[in-house]
Amino acid sequence: MFKYLVILLASLAATSCSPKITKKTVNYNYSNVVFSPAQVQKQTSNGLTIVISPIDTKSLNYETFEAALSDGNYEREFAFALEKEESNSDMLSRVERDMKRGKVNCLSAITDLVKKGEMPENIGLYLKKRILYGSDAGRDGSEVASLSESENFDDEFNPFKVNEKYLSVFKVTSENKSSEIVKIKIGDFQVVGGEEQLYPLKMIFFEENLKPFPEKIKNAYRMNMPEDLVITPNQKITKYLAIPAINPSSKELKVQYIKDNKFTDFDFEVSSQSLSKSYELEYYKLMSIYGEDSAIKYFYAVSYDGGVSFAVADDKLYVSNEKKSKPTDVYGIAFSLSSGKVFFGKKLKFKFSEIVKNSISFKFSELNKK
Repeated sequence: MFKYLVILLASLAATSCSPKITKKTVNYNYSNVVFSPAQVQKQTSNGLTIVISPIDTKSLNYETFEAALSDGNYEREFAFALEKEESNSDMLSRVERDMKRGKVNCLSAITDLVKKGEMPENIGLYLKKRILYGSDAGRDGSEVASLSESENFDDEFNPFKVNEKYLSVFKVTSENKSSEIVKIKIGDFQVVGGEEQLYPLKMIFFEENLKPFPEKIKNAYRMNMPEDLVITPNQKITKYLAIPAINPSSKELKVQYIKDNKFTDFDFEVSSQSLSKSYELEYYKLMSIYGEDSAIKYFYAVSYDGGVSFAVADDKLYVSNEKKSKPTDVYGIAFSLSSGKVFFGKKLKFKFSEIVKNSISFKFSELNKK
């Protein structure tokens, strides 16, 4: 069965078991909208084989994230940010100039580290965002996205997240097994839930609602079902139908394909389930083996083996009992406020369960040292 996950409520309680080691419990309540079956395949009257699958819209974050990496969107973003940081600094105080210089040096160093294979590309991306956009671009490990067992990818290029809300999306794979050209249109589809009838959103919706996000609009053109889709013989095409979020109270839902006064129903049963889960978290501190130094700015990122990766908001990290036994990598980049020199360190394939005194310390080495 297909599960569509929506977080409804998060609550937490913190306790301190000693002056140095802090533990807390985080409780998350979820509501799952479940579709059954996971997909429906039908043969249509005009010779098409169509498979329709309700999907978790967040899963498209990965596809659009990978596309952004491959076509250089992130590199253009950071090049622009770097140019902005390097712009005229005459009006800044000395402290502000030192901070700007250190950030610029760190951004350039991260690019080099990724190219040399010293740091994974996604870790480099998260650290750059943390440096440029501050602690809001980091996490402390207690967020639901951090506790997930699977990687969470940026949604900034996903066209099906509009006004901070995900649309309901159906994946439509059409295969033409005939010897003739077949044309289908977005207007050939409608979605019926109970007494509510919805029509898939056309490109004009995305153009009007995503004006500040040209990359999302570009992906909407690439992914959303177009006004006219021409499928040649023996060709298989995948597109997506998006509608406003489905009302979970509907027990049945059908996607209908209507052509030449004939229709094909793709029927799904819909149910809603409530879950709750508690996580026991323990606090760890990230630091250099040389100790803390107010003259050096540190930035960290963590990567759990086979799981999530993220930049850390500061030097504090909460780790769940489930993740303590997972092999983990931690990366750190730092710069000196006085000299602008950049330092890099990493601690690979360790387990939090093996750490004593709840302190993750590792060596930082100066980069480009002559």
